[in-house]
Amino acid sequence: MKLILENWDKFVAEDAKPAEVDPNLFPSKLSSVDKATAQKLSTTGNKGSDGDAADDVIKVGPWNGSAKDLKPSQNSMNLGKAAWFALGMLNGTMFDSGGPGGNVGAFISSDNYLMDGHHRWVATSMVKPDAQIVGFGVQFPGKQLVPILNTITKGLLGVDQGKSGEGNFAQFRNLESVRTTLANLAQDKQPTGKGGNFKGVAGAMTPGMALKVMEEKTGKKGQQAVDAMAEFMVKNASSIPGVSDEAVLLPQGRSDMPVIDDKDGPVQPASAIVKKALETGEVNVNPPYKKGK
Repeated sequence: MKLILENWDKFVAEDAKPAEVDPNLFPSKLSSVDKATAQKLSTTGNKGSDGDAADDVIKVGPWNGSAKDLKPSQNSMNLGKAAWFALGMLNGTMFDSGGPGGNVGAFISSDNYLMDGHHRWVATSMVKPDAQIVGFGVQFPGKQLVPILNTITKGLLGVDQGKSGEGNFAQFRNLESVRTTLANLAQDKQPTGKGGNFKGVAGAMTPGMALKVMEEKTGKKGQQAVDAMAEFMVKNASSIPGVSDEAVLLPQGRSDMPVIDDKDGPVQPASAIVKKALETGEVNVNPPYKKGK
């Protein structure tokens, strides 16, 4: 009877259960993920490593909403990069989407935490908070999804290090911080964080265009355009509950978060690999876990 009940429970609850994810095997920080263990738990086509993919399936479907519906999972954010994206959106030259919002290709947990695409989201928040955003909706809560995506990052995508990050969300609500950043962008000298300077803004924009965009969108000239744009962006960002340090899911920086990047990653397209791994149960999310090699 016990065996029958166990098999019945498994039959009626095939999908992975968040409460059964082992935090020792799936750490929340990318730097704590053991690559060998990650590869064992997420080998392509392995039926969840334990020979049965049914209890490891995590459903993935479309997600639609606006910037105000989303929350960040990481606590570091580059204001310069976000403002750079935001101006590109205002100019209609943001790569892929053109303007604000659009299909950001980001993975979003069942409790509306962004797993990636934070800079596109916060840039949209700065210029058009009600713009519609499209992404991948994952039927798993953020606290358990981050560790699983970190395991996929190392185990399937072969990415050993997270991206560099700095700053916090408080700066997006600080008028002086945004004004200073925009003033630097207007002169094409906002530091990128990787050495060198910003030269133009996203897509087709060229050096000197940042100030031109600010002047066109505000109807003012020079520093007055910078000041007006700063007020506009701070007002918008401050209207989004998620653009705050208090809304962050995990107290860890971008370097310890999953890397799911179709453009820069060594495996392309990374998002397609991640989506397939989740929805087919390739990752051994729940016990039993594969023993040995």
